[in-house]
Amino acid sequence: MEFEAKVIQGWMNEIIGKILITRSKLSFLGDIDADTGEIVGWDIDIKGKIIYDKILIFPGSRGSTVGSNVLYGLSRKGLAPKLIATCRAEPITISGAIFGEIPMISNLSEAIFNHFKNDDFGSAKIIDGKAYIKQIIKDK
Repeated sequence: MEFEAKVIQGWMNEIIGKILITRSKLSFLGDIDADTGEIVGWDIDIKGKIIYDKILIFPGSRGSTVGSNVLYGLSRKGLAPKLIATCRAEPITISGAIFGEIPMISNLSEAIFNHFKNDDFGSAKIIDGKAYIKQIIKDK
């Protein structure tokens, strides 16, 4: 199944990578280690996972405005996700993605949480100004 989304921070070509997905709202200040990109929030179901090089899907952000600086710093250190995908974008994540040049989409249907799971492979592309994200079935 393919999901349509709004492009927040665009990119060229198709993005392909492993999915890291949570129904939890994330704070980039406190829930993610700024030095390693590891999820450290005690109440996050993907605690211990690394966001680096993943298609990170979550409903939206919570927390401090400093989160945008953390996201920018992760990008500068080469620890950012390949793509940030949310249901509801907000200024903290948007500014971090833009300053960090991290591809970002939003306005995803919450139905995405019923179709994707961690370690699935996904792809995202932009067609005519709209983003599309889907699961890739890998041959075994």
